[in-house]
Amino acid sequence: MAELGDAYYPSSLDDDNGSVPKGRYTATITDLSISENVKFGNFIADVFKPEYTIDKKDHPHYDGCKVIDNGIFRYKKVGDALYDHSKNWGFAKFLSLMGLRKEDGEGGQLPFLYLNDIKGSVVLVDVFTKKFTNDFDSQISYSVGRAIQLQSKAEVPF
Repeated sequence: MAELGDAYYPSSLDDDNGSVPKGRYTATITDLSISENVKFGNFIADVFKPEYTIDKKDHPHYDGCKVIDNGIFRYKKVGDALYDHSKNWGFAKFLSLMGLRKEDGEGGQLPFLYLNDIKGSVVLVDVFTKKFTNDFDSQISYSVGRAIQLQSKAEVPF
């Protein structure tokens, strides 16, 4: 029989202390979580969620607060899964925003996104509250962000 191990849930997550109120903030991209081959109905996508650290100079009250992106989806053709290239508009928009896509008006294959492509970039982020009801009929809400403008690209060390 497999050992189940201990699992904990910090009560601090229930307090909403670390959440950032709705608004527009200057932030630095500090991390990126990636979930590959996630099923959405009959579609498959990779989901990218940059982590934005709020800038203490412009927003001293939220110094060090972090907000996770609501999700940037890169739909792809895998096996017999449905595929619609027009669903990739948000991913293409994010790549353009970050200066990672040519602006020639032409389509093309969308690259995979890696942390080193965006880490350290300063962006304007719109923060809003995501709300839903979980499987236990409890109302869940938390702050999420969406990058809307690149302020400065990360310095590339040579």
